[in-house]
Amino acid sequence: MNRPSDIEITDRQRQILAIIVEQYVSTARPVASEHIIGHYDMNVSSATVRNEMVELERAGLISQPHTSAGRAPTDRGYRFFVENLMTPSTLPVNEQRKIRHQFHQIEMDADEWVRLATSVLARTVNNVAVATAPRSSAVRLKHFELISISDKRVLLVMVGHDGTVTQQMLTVEENVDQERLSSLAAQLNGALDGKISTEIITWAGIEENTRALPAFVRETLVPLMGSMLARMERPETSHIYHEGLSHVMQHPEFHQPERIQKLLELLEHGGVWASLISSALHQDGVQIIIGDEGSGSGIQQVSVVLARYGLEDRMTGVLGVIGPTRMPYSRSISSVQYMSQLLSDLLHRTYNSQITRGES
Repeated sequence: MNRPSDIEITDRQRQILAIIVEQYVSTARPVASEHIIGHYDMNVSSATVRNEMVELERAGLISQPHTSAGRAPTDRGYRFFVENLMTPSTLPVNEQRKIRHQFHQIEMDADEWVRLATSVLARTVNNVAVATAPRSSAVRLKHFELISISDKRVLLVMVGHDGTVTQQMLTVEENVDQERLSSLAAQLNGALDGKISTEIITWAGIEENTRALPAFVRETLVPLMGSMLARMERPETSHIYHEGLSHVMQHPEFHQPERIQKLLELLEHGGVWASLISSALHQDGVQIIIGDEGSGSGIQQVSVVLARYGLEDRMTGVLGVIGPTRMPYSRSISSVQYMSQLLSDLLHRTYNSQITRGES
């Protein structure tokens, strides 16, 4: 089947499709030919409009959800609308001003900015908003600790220079007491402080660096530290903030408990977000996934609008909105664009001020 953007339809069919999408988004009710004739200056008969609607249905752009004469957009219809018919918009200046004012009321803290961004974005689009905290693209080790849990069980706690903390349990083949673990940690912290994952792995590959270390440090601990630091560099492993479930529950599509349950599973299923976030992080602009286009990720029956924010090659995150496929796409896209740019500006200002303070 052709991509929606490759489908050729007439100017009149485009006009009718745009009317159906806009009306259905606004009312959640299928649109009949009589409504189009009665409310829009088409200069054609109702029969002509019905015939055009039949052609749009054959093209897979609209469907007849019930036995009524009305039609609703399909996922393909929404995609065609977004790519070919939607009028791009920007968030009104007065809304931009209100949003910026809220951000200037809180401390310069990235996590607080992300929490506020999801809250504001959810209210702005009347849907669920999601965001990941910004993560450094190359996390440097600040320090780590080794904590004895039992004779052969050790807890490794690592802290990055960006404040990220991760931990993992490991099993050693020899008994190592806390005093020995603390001594090893102190020795290695001096050697590995400020290194990124690839530098730690390279350091571990030089025999003179590890010759005097116990076998479990050479063979298990240091390689594990490298892989853990690499995972800390992946923004898709960040905590995901979300707000707006109360907003989305007002939409008729989510009046059924099972639909809400699927949405909750989507928000809590890390594997789904790993692929979506990874994709958004490697693309410019706003990414839009409509309904069954995300069938491989378990996001059918909803649409997702995502954008990357932050400082490229330094610190990045993702934010966006989730809602029914009957989403006001123009407003959702403009809101996500504005919020991603705002967060990027805030991080850029903070980053530059830190550099200035460091140079003074």
